[in-house]
Amino acid sequence: MLDDFLDMLALILTTVVVILVGWLIFQAFGFEAEQRWQFLLFMICFIAMDALLGTLGDRIGFWLFRHGWIDGFWQITLCHAMLDFLSELGILLTLRNLPGIHIRPMGAYQLAFIWGLADVAVSCWDEWKNGENG
Repeated sequence: MLDDFLDMLALILTTVVVILVGWLIFQAFGFEAEQRWQFLLFMICFIAMDALLGTLGDRIGFWLFRHGWIDGFWQITLCHAMLDFLSELGILLTLRNLPGIHIRPMGAYQLAFIWGLADVAVSCWDEWKNGENG
């Protein structure tokens, strides 16, 4: 009973944090929603499409690695970042057609570019951290 309550509380808190962070990012890049429900619809679609395309990108990256098209840390990292950049840009340019959502193409490009750079930074951090410990 207590575990179910804590799981539900964690789910609610995670949802609230994702929506608040999403709203801050949404505002920081000059995106606009006419009404709050339109922003929530945008976030639901964004998260669902990001999960789907993230899985697809991982499979493509694994396929490229398995067939010898990419190898080594930098090729894998930059390939993954490029796939993330393209998927996020595609998601944003698709979702800008939702009713009441206004996303400038340059704002979408900037967010997707920063998303790809963050992927490189996380990969480099993981590599450095693993090199320090192992």
